[in-house]
Amino acid sequence: MRVKNRPVLAAMFGICAVLAADGLESGRAQNLDNPTWPTQEWLTSTPEEQGMDSSALARLVTDGESQSFDSLLIVRHGRIVAEAYYAPYTADIPHQIHSSTKAIISTLIGMLYKDGVLDRLDHPVLDFFADRSVANVDDRKKAITTQSLLDMTSGFDWDQGIEDGKEQTLLDMTLSPNWTQFILDRPMAHAPGEVFNYTDANPNLASAIITRLTGKLAEDYARKKLFSPLGITDWHWDRDPQGLTMGAWTADHAAA
Repeated sequence: MRVKNRPVLAAMFGICAVLAADGLESGRAQNLDNPTWPTQEWLTSTPEEQGMDSSALARLVTDGESQSFDSLLIVRHGRIVAEAYYAPYTADIPHQIHSSTKAIISTLIGMLYKDGVLDRLDHPVLDFFADRSVANVDDRKKAITTQSLLDMTSGFDWDQGIEDGKEQTLLDMTLSPNWTQFILDRPMAHAPGEVFNYTDANPNLASAIITRLTGKLAEDYARKKLFSPLGITDWHWDRDPQGLTMGAWTADHAAA
């Protein structure tokens, strides 16, 4: 997925800021007194006004250059307190966000659950694909839930290339004409919830579930429920061979 840096980075850091335990209550109080949403653009503030140390943020910006950052944007209490771009990148250059796409898919699943479209997070995944013939079905596969996908604990036998693996399963999926079916057909290596295994299978399957629940591509659902409210207007999101929104990464990333 390619997006312009500022809006999506702001959204991701904003979510982190909301979830951060440090300063959460003070942030809520400040937003009640001086709300930042809805708005037509991101508001800015000095770090000190939001309880942060500008000298510490300046050091972070400097460290970003030595660590080959592309960009850095920090939101506190709904306001941008630090923003930096490192050559050749600028805020107007569309940027690959790679596996950050997974966070967007997870956010959409959370929104479906909040709105009652997804009845429960422990809903068995196979229920969403009852019209398909699925291989290697056993009690473990029947026990995979939506939560298992979000936790990266689905239990699929999957080589992602982590820890000196060969990425063989990932490569096989990219060569498959139907990624959803390929994932569903995978044998099980563990019971769901038993072992953490970072795989692209989980978010890609979650993207397919979003389509099953809404009748829309995950991208179209995101446009209406997430991107438009956040003011995100410029992006490109690739699709798999079946035309579904990619849940884990982009075509450019796959080719790399």
